[in-house]
Amino acid sequence: MPAALPPSALVRVPPVSRELTSSWLRRLAAQYGLPPQDLLRGVINGPHPVHVTGSPKPGLELFLNSPAREAFSRFTRIPPSRLANLLPSHTHPHDRLDDDSDVRAVWSAPCHRWVTACPPCTSRAWTVEQPVLVYPGPCGHICQRHQRWLLADSERASSICLGTMPDILSSHRQHLALVRAHPHTGRVVALAAAVVWSWQTQGWKGDTVWQHRTHRLAQLTSCRVSAVAAHPLVPYPETITLTRLLIDRGFQQRLRAAATTAGPPTASTMLLQELGRRTGRPWLADWLTAHTRLSRPQPPDGGSDLLRRWLTLLANTPGETIGEELWRMPGSAMRPQHYGDRSGVLAEGRSHSVTKEARAASLTGGWEPSPPQGDRAPTPCP
Repeated sequence: MPAALPPSALVRVPPVSRELTSSWLRRLAAQYGLPPQDLLRGVINGPHPVHVTGSPKPGLELFLNSPAREAFSRFTRIPPSRLANLLPSHTHPHDRLDDDSDVRAVWSAPCHRWVTACPPCTSRAWTVEQPVLVYPGPCGHICQRHQRWLLADSERASSICLGTMPDILSSHRQHLALVRAHPHTGRVVALAAAVVWSWQTQGWKGDTVWQHRTHRLAQLTSCRVSAVAAHPLVPYPETITLTRLLIDRGFQQRLRAAATTAGPPTASTMLLQELGRRTGRPWLADWLTAHTRLSRPQPPDGGSDLLRRWLTLLANTPGETIGEELWRMPGSAMRPQHYGDRSGVLAEGRSHSVTKEARAASLTGGWEPSPPQGDRAPTPCP
């Protein structure tokens, strides 16, 4: 077992805001010229037994119990409260760390997706050997200052230049404003993403807006169109546009009044027409109506019925009591979490080669619009 490292060997490597604990440890280990596991054992070594579960594979998070966190605080001379503020996973529980009688650490998969931090923004922390990995939070997947969509690569800086895609940057600014103004934005974005996903699977391959955006993304990443079609960047503007519409209290009142006075079909038509206007697709209402009539019957919680389900909940919910229930959706309606599952649908079954190409370009990880498990920091899990 490695001996405890002397305090005199201290190297100042503070964490970056929202950094993975594993990323911080790797950067710290690189400064000492040690493998991460050796530094970890050296820091938490002491008179009590030490238990380290797992190995530091790329993409894994490091979880520490209380004695291990105290050891890192003593070693780095960074107060525990500051470490807790900077490292989202630092103080969250893990089922293998419920015993504080011994010093314990676990390498495990994080519950939330991570991205490589923008290199210019973290230039003092970035090294060639070890990039800075962070949890992007609600909308930290884009650096507005440097116009980059941040991707997930544990070995190098990986991002997409958005300088020629102003619609993405504009949507992100709207996304930021929504996050600041509305407490349920994360849930609404997830709902909107599920609705837009249902459109992607309903034959929108001829949509010129998505075609242009997909081809542009393919050029920027040097990938085939089929490899980038499932990336969340492609439907991002429509997702945020729908989010803004659903969260608009004034429009909610208009829909509720229309449903009461003229009936749900009229309110549904109003919703689709307004959505078509805001997304620049005047044909949207007629297309969706025709598709619903021609398609096979679907369960009430199917993706194509999400808007109808949401509208029913809205009509039956008093305006002053709108909360999480309005944004809660069944699991079967969510868009697939895994990139291969999405690309397999959009690429008509060629998921293996498509996913392999997308993975090589770091497109399969990073920010995804999914229902938040907590209101703030990511909550690690085994």
